[in-house]
Amino acid sequence: MALSTGGIDVNSIVTQLMTVEQAPLTALAKKEAGFQAKISALGSLQGAVSALQTAAGNLVPAIGTTALQKFSVFKAALGDATIASASTAASAVAGTYSLEVTRLAKQHSIMTATGAATPFSGTGSTLPTGGKLTISLDSVPPGASPFKSTDVTIADGATPEAIRDSINSASTGVSAVVINGTAGKQLVLTSDTAGSNQFIKLSGIASLAYDPNAVPVPLTDPFVQSQAAQGSAFKLNGIAIEATTNTVTTALDGVTLTLLKGPEAPVTSLSTTLTISKDTSSLTAGVNALVKALNDFNSTANGLGSYDAATRKAGTLNGDNTLRSAQNAIRTAFGKVPTDLAGAKLQRLSDIGVSLQKDGKVTVDTAKLGKAISEDLPGVAKLVAAYGSATKLAADTLVGTGGLIAARSEGLSASIQNLGKQSDAISSRLTQIEARYRRQFSSLDTLIAGMTTTSTFLEQQLANLPTFK
Repeated sequence: MALSTGGIDVNSIVTQLMTVEQAPLTALAKKEAGFQAKISALGSLQGAVSALQTAAGNLVPAIGTTALQKFSVFKAALGDATIASASTAASAVAGTYSLEVTRLAKQHSIMTATGAATPFSGTGSTLPTGGKLTISLDSVPPGASPFKSTDVTIADGATPEAIRDSINSASTGVSAVVINGTAGKQLVLTSDTAGSNQFIKLSGIASLAYDPNAVPVPLTDPFVQSQAAQGSAFKLNGIAIEATTNTVTTALDGVTLTLLKGPEAPVTSLSTTLTISKDTSSLTAGVNALVKALNDFNSTANGLGSYDAATRKAGTLNGDNTLRSAQNAIRTAFGKVPTDLAGAKLQRLSDIGVSLQKDGKVTVDTAKLGKAISEDLPGVAKLVAAYGSATKLAADTLVGTGGLIAARSEGLSASIQNLGKQSDAISSRLTQIEARYRRQFSSLDTLIAGMTTTSTFLEQQLANLPTFK
């Protein structure tokens, strides 16, 4: 760096002085970095608590539902899954049943007549007169009201394809196709659902009318039946049952049975077994999920609050009150017997095989849990739901709206904003200080330069004085 005329390196001096002056800024930056690290650590803690909150919440029964109802799940199994399928509700009862399917429900199908009875005319095969076509689905004889009824507008001169498209776009419960056979184009209508209440009735346009309850008149009816609708028939433990459709909800309490395959001649029936049994997998899975979430929380919390005496390194939240409060809240939720379990035979998680090991991890004794469930499902369900509720409540206070962790993070964010304002103020003041230093040292440099010039002049004058011997 070049020197000024006075010999003072102004830039160097000012730079060194400003390094000292900027010490408060450095301290603020270090403090902000610490706050940012804590916010990040609190985010990790909140994530672990949220996961625990979810796992615990999955064990809490819905309002109006008991713990036993929540975990009294049944599963259905068919010996031959091609014959039928089944699903269960909480009201199901365990048991094994013989199932014999004798008839599947069928869809109703009708098609336009050919020859003189066809509703289409002319070289273009069109419907001379259109109008409002009412498509109804009902049983034979008809019930008090149709299963479904829909109006479809058909234009004058409509082709079979146009009628097909109008029906298919109207969500009538009936599907239409056009088949071009040797006798010409025929419009085929088929009910979307199989069942005895799915007979198709057409009214509103005389040339397209069809009534499944009327006696067929082959030479004049515009539509003829190609397949009659029918309900299903089967036996359950030898008891004959007939149903409107292939999906049956009334044969067994809490069981929805869907028939998939029926006999074909000469076979008259298809047989299999239906087994309804308790399914405790959701309860076991819920306990395991809760334990995993608890171990993950403990691992995260312990890491954030750790201290290594050998390296003298501390976790980001070492000594932090928020972390300690979170740990205490979760520890209390798992360690204190919920009031709902007062007087109960099963009161602690250890009673069903959930215990704390020497290494600090919580484990599940699968055999003990399974034994407890088989011996006392109501007691296990009540215990699991109670601890789930207590844990969720504790987690809610930490990560819910206005929760402790969120409040702490918001406080740190506010502190960072305040540090930013302080930093801006100091930076503005440092700019003024630097300008003052530069003025002062520049003036000093000029002064020294002037004094140097005067000194040089005097030295020259003294050198020119005569010498006296």
